[in-house]
Amino acid sequence: MLKTLILSAAAAGVAAGLFTAVVQHVTTTPIIIEAERYETGAPSQDHSGGPSEHDHPETAAVPAGGEPAVMAVAAEEEWAPADGVERTIYTSLATTVIGIGFGLALLGAMVLAGVRINARTGLAFGAAAFIAVALAPAMGLPPEIPGSGAAELGDRQAWWFFAVAATAVGLGGLLLTQNIALQVGGVVLIALPHIVGAPHPHEYVSTAPAELAGHFAATSLAVTAIFWGVLGYASGAFYERFSRPG
Repeated sequence: MLKTLILSAAAAGVAAGLFTAVVQHVTTTPIIIEAERYETGAPSQDHSGGPSEHDHPETAAVPAGGEPAVMAVAAEEEWAPADGVERTIYTSLATTVIGIGFGLALLGAMVLAGVRINARTGLAFGAAAFIAVALAPAMGLPPEIPGSGAAELGDRQAWWFFAVAATAVGLGGLLLTQNIALQVGGVVLIALPHIVGAPHPHEYVSTAPAELAGHFAATSLAVTAIFWGVLGYASGAFYERFSRPG
């Protein structure tokens, strides 16, 4: 079984990673480059992406969805992939590696849940993962573009992990059991991070237009939904195929 899990996760991760990288190249990456122009006054060459969020000196990553990046902290810029082919290659590699890891986690969750693993089940678990890892945290900390104001990175990371864990456990209690108490507890857990509230800056300051920030947040979540949908479906489909005798 372990071999089948690893092979299925690897195949699904490659499929979802490469497909998502292509989608990112024509959707979120141009928005980030445009935001970097507002932030720096010149086209930036310091971004590499995957299904996670942008990170830079003024506002670090919100791990809800989108693309990770590394920018210079001091006057001298750190190395980063150049725009164009180099950025696309690094984006594809990063997204694929992340996809393999998440694919293994998805398949592991399906095995622990004791469900029949196929494409349909994988798609359902992928949708649940999107809600837990991206959609629910984004309700408190939406995906951000360069130049956006944000609270302290440690506070945001702690709240994000809290939101992901609470939502994942809550969805499990709500959808995988018939016990009314566990289902009610699941609803409470899903709501709890938002009742506590996400950390936010004292004032919102952005170098980019609000329209650009809104466009990025919506597009980033859409791309992340595509990633989890393809990953979940492919994970289940590959597992079903590889587990057949012969």
